[in-house]
Amino acid sequence: MKPNSSIITFSKRKMIAATITGYIILVATVNTIAATSEKTIKSKIENVTVFTNGAQIFRSSPVTVNPGITELTFESLEPAINAGSIQAGGTGNFVIMDVQHVIKYPEPKQNTNANQSPKNLKHIQMLEDSIVTIAFDLEEITMKLDALAIEKNTLLNNRIIKGETKKDTLNLLKDAMLYLREKLNNINSELMKLKKEQYIISLKKQKMQNDLVLLKNYNLNKGELVKDETKYQIVITVSAEAVASGTITINYMLANAGWTPSYDLRAKSSGGMQLTYKAQVFQSTGNDWNDVKLTLSTANPNQSNIKPTLNTWWLSFYNPYSYAYPVSAPTTVTKARSEIMSSAEGTSANTTDKSYDEDGDQKEVLQTIADYTTVEENVTNTEYEIKLPYSIPCDGKTHFVAVQTKDIVAEYAHFAAPKLDKDAFLVAKITSWDELNLVAGNANVYFDGTFVGESYINPNNLTDTLDITLGRDKNIVITRVKQKDKTKETIIDEKKVKRITYEITVRNTKSSNSTFNLQDQIPVSQNKEVIVALIEASGGDLNKDTGILNWKMNIKPKETKKITLTYSITFPKDKLLAGL
Repeated sequence: MKPNSSIITFSKRKMIAATITGYIILVATVNTIAATSEKTIKSKIENVTVFTNGAQIFRSSPVTVNPGITELTFESLEPAINAGSIQAGGTGNFVIMDVQHVIKYPEPKQNTNANQSPKNLKHIQMLEDSIVTIAFDLEEITMKLDALAIEKNTLLNNRIIKGETKKDTLNLLKDAMLYLREKLNNINSELMKLKKEQYIISLKKQKMQNDLVLLKNYNLNKGELVKDETKYQIVITVSAEAVASGTITINYMLANAGWTPSYDLRAKSSGGMQLTYKAQVFQSTGNDWNDVKLTLSTANPNQSNIKPTLNTWWLSFYNPYSYAYPVSAPTTVTKARSEIMSSAEGTSANTTDKSYDEDGDQKEVLQTIADYTTVEENVTNTEYEIKLPYSIPCDGKTHFVAVQTKDIVAEYAHFAAPKLDKDAFLVAKITSWDELNLVAGNANVYFDGTFVGESYINPNNLTDTLDITLGRDKNIVITRVKQKDKTKETIIDEKKVKRITYEITVRNTKSSNSTFNLQDQIPVSQNKEVIVALIEASGGDLNKDTGILNWKMNIKPKETKKITLTYSITFPKDKLLAGL
């Protein structure tokens, strides 16, 4: 019997051990569950960094956590959070274990009324179709923006523009610069139009989606409109060994926000110029920005940062078509454009502690805004930190934020090219403009307190001086008349000679002196059989490569100056000239 007793005793011991082990596991599980708690965090937007496309939101909140695991839930957040951009940090004796972006949808309510409105069902279908259509429109705009960005990068990285080709000449480079300026202005203008169009269409899409949610809830709730109760949250899991107090901070990226630069240029005839740098800020993120620290950044976080890769450049023969009729030789500008396009080589947030003036006054910002803006140049972008609080409502409208006001030194001069336009233009020449940290944008121009029109500031200018047109000056009267009695055509041997004369008159009707720059031109031959000769230019400087003549003069009040321009063209008499 002893063996049996010992077997029973072993079985009892095994049962007792299993019972004790199960009890320990149960107690540990209960303690773990008891140590895990949840807390809802109410936070306020404190900082906002607005990019040219998008915004980065900074929130913080004081917290106290118990020992163990705690889930801190930030509620009342924006719908369009970029989950991949969420960052969390803080201070306190606890450890952040996990960060999650959570969307909680309301439980659908069953409609006890089976007779749903056919009219609403039809409207729902129409809205769904419209949302699909408008999504294609937005995709098309995005493709256009990408194409323009590639074209802009191609121009700016062209070897002729950078002066890297071996065939560069001063004339070719000047013509390339003229073409670059013209093309960039067109591209920037088109980019601005597309961005505005994209913004307007995005607002329409958002409104359609909101209406669709309301209509669906209407049908699901006995015909009663209900509020969208979808909750957008960020849940942060922390661990603490004891009770700990501290601060939790989060930041994330949002779409449906951005800013565009604009300027006010106020010039005085007595001298001096004042430049006011403004930002047109808009946002429809879902929450108002009330009394936030605002930072404007020239960066675009949505732009691709993948470096370009060059593929093999294959070279082969090209056989042009032959034509029976004569073709005029391309002009220098046309040649420059073709060389630019043919030789083009394509190219495809960090945060800092910010100071804040709690006693700032809104009216004082507009008077001395330069005292409240800090400019910080980073490696790849420029940031403008506005030290006074700003409020930007979530209405999708443009709100002006004054960034800087600076007094700048400018030299005034008149410019005219009467062959193209008979008016004289007043031009402000600004040196050391690269120290102003400007971004390309439109400018409202005022002269002696009067609005004279709009101009465009292009800080990508490659010259040392930034020229800004202040408008037409009707007090300078210019005429350009072809002198028929001095314009002749003769035949000498087998050659035909055309002699052409123009008289240009410039009169200053103002009571002050005028520094004047006048331009005209003579044709340039690219054929040895066609010879162009300048006969008289009244002291003008000729660029032989481009054929452009420059006259720099100082015209006294009520003074009139006359310039005679005479040139001749010699060519075979049995041939016709193109371009005259």
